[in-house]
Amino acid sequence: MSTPSDFTQHASEPRPVTLPNDYGKPLSLTARLVAEDIHFSTGTGVLTVEKLYRTAEGRVGYGIISASAERRERRAYSLDEQGETVIADNGCYSVELPVDDLYELLAMALQADAVNTVGEHALMRPAVNEE
Repeated sequence: MSTPSDFTQHASEPRPVTLPNDYGKPLSLTARLVAEDIHFSTGTGVLTVEKLYRTAEGRVGYGIISASAERRERRAYSLDEQGETVIADNGCYSVELPVDDLYELLAMALQADAVNTVGEHALMRPAVNEE
């Protein structure tokens, strides 16, 4: 059986990767896989695969594929930190955002997603001090 230390010793080496994208150009980079998640929603019947890559220069590539019996959707994004700003690219548009604004947008997206997935991955309850 592999132990966590065995896994880190055999972490993937950087390799050419192309993330498919139905909403823009595919994202190609030379990077190593740093995280992946696969989950199935029994409520919607959707299988979701997410992969996160990092280049030697620190650029991040994120690919997500969602599929059900009726449809499939593939998206790819890259994030390139430029000091106080981040250049985010979805294969069609590229925007430059201050890092603090990006964190705020991500927090809002996570909060909205949590509300939509109540009962699947998280149980949302008001904090003790909330009314």
